[in-house]
Amino acid sequence: MAGFWIRIAPTGCVYGSVHEEHVGPLAEDAHKEFTPRIADRRREAAEGWRHELVGREEWDRRAMPCLLNKCSHRSYQGRPLADLPLPEAAK
Repeated sequence: MAGFWIRIAPTGCVYGSVHEEHVGPLAEDAHKEFTPRIADRRREAAEGWRHELVGREEWDRRAMPCLLNKCSHRSYQGRPLADLPLPEAAK
């Protein structure tokens, strides 16, 4: 059974997801999918970003609340997601 790669910020919040069949079985490939530039991948790895392969039940439990902005994680910038300012165009 194929799973889902989830992109996890240092705070534990999931910021992205992609189906394993699209990316493959390696975490490095998942990281490349989300972050194409190697310099950015190195920086993210140093910051504590990670990518995990999970099944559907785990995806529903961990990723769905974050992707729907219904989690209680802090953003990777140190503030709750709801407190992040909107871009000027969205106001």
